[in-house]
Amino acid sequence: MRTQLVLITAGFPFGTGETFLENEITFLADEFEHIHIVCPDTRANIQRKLPTNCTVYRFKNQLTTPDKIRAFSGIFTSEFRYEMRVVRQKYAKKVSLGIVKTALISLFQAKRLGQFLNNQFLKQNDSEKWVFYSYWCDDAAVALALLSAQHVTLKTVTRMHRWDIYFEENTYNYLPFRNLISNQLETIYSISQDGIDYAVSTWKVDESKFILSRLGVSNYLQFKIPNNKIFTLVSCSNMIPVKRVDLLAKALIELEQMPLRWVHFGDGTERLKVEKVLEKRSSKLQVEFKGRVPNIDVYNYYTDNKPNLFVNVSSSEGVPVSIMEAMSFGIPILATNVGGNREIVSESNGVLLTSNPSIAQIASEIKKIIQLSDAENKKLHQQSYQKWKNEYNADINYGYFTKSLSNG
Repeated sequence: MRTQLVLITAGFPFGTGETFLENEITFLADEFEHIHIVCPDTRANIQRKLPTNCTVYRFKNQLTTPDKIRAFSGIFTSEFRYEMRVVRQKYAKKVSLGIVKTALISLFQAKRLGQFLNNQFLKQNDSEKWVFYSYWCDDAAVALALLSAQHVTLKTVTRMHRWDIYFEENTYNYLPFRNLISNQLETIYSISQDGIDYAVSTWKVDESKFILSRLGVSNYLQFKIPNNKIFTLVSCSNMIPVKRVDLLAKALIELEQMPLRWVHFGDGTERLKVEKVLEKRSSKLQVEFKGRVPNIDVYNYYTDNKPNLFVNVSSSEGVPVSIMEAMSFGIPILATNVGGNREIVSESNGVLLTSNPSIAQIASEIKKIIQLSDAENKKLHQQSYQKWKNEYNADINYGYFTKSLSNG
């Protein structure tokens, strides 16, 4: 009998998030006898299509007021006391009320999930026949760390991406129980080398538990060099502050003498702000906001329109799947030097901006790409496609990852 996998997600297969799991799940389904997906989304009605050997379990993790009160009993546990020592001694941080609350809520959520996992999968079964995999290095990973202490033969792993790595992404500049996760889980798979380097230096943990395992995208469509009459650039992200879509809009306005088409996929709270910026644009800048659409619609647009450039000016990133998707169509990339972007973007396939570029700098680099010769432009597109094929091809990356999960 082949091993069975318990996959813990944030919402997948419900909602529209975690689109990258849509690629990964097919590879997992081929490798494991059965996949048990544990998902905290108990409200959504529409479920994305899954392989036939998948079963979904909906676990309610919303905190009530009584839950928050009960969480404070964790202050008497050994896990909490050890974590506070880590905060003071390893992180050299002052133990604030915010840090205490964050740790206690995390521990409460982790123990509640751990009890569910134990009752559902382990109570009546041999732990050696299971692999437990948290897609995010969050409270679910803490739950697996606690389970590992109880079931020493249990294989537990997690991925880590961006907000679940970098302390700066949290209000209190702190993420809970990273030492517990690193000590107890068998493996932590990072989607970027930058994530590993940060975790080792900031979490103060041993590097041996980490493995670089890049995400990837599949693309079986034909790559062609664009021949647009109007230079077309695309972006794809939520319209939220960290993505700085308004900064891109301001840069494009600076290029008022150049005919341009900008197409953005995604929506969010910053859309009105971006539209306000664009009120000052010249008639030479065409803008189209596509909103939130299925991935297949993005792929179809890339196939039919062959964009000249993909732009990402975020202030924080892991390694964006949106960039991988663009590269799989041979689209050059302009991106900020944050998180794992430096691992996927270089002068060979585009331009790596500074982490906090000015409007003028963004506009200047876009202008340089527009003014490339045909030969230079062709080379840039070919190298972008080749980098995807060599480093971010889902068939290769997820193949290695799933073998690692099942074989150890």
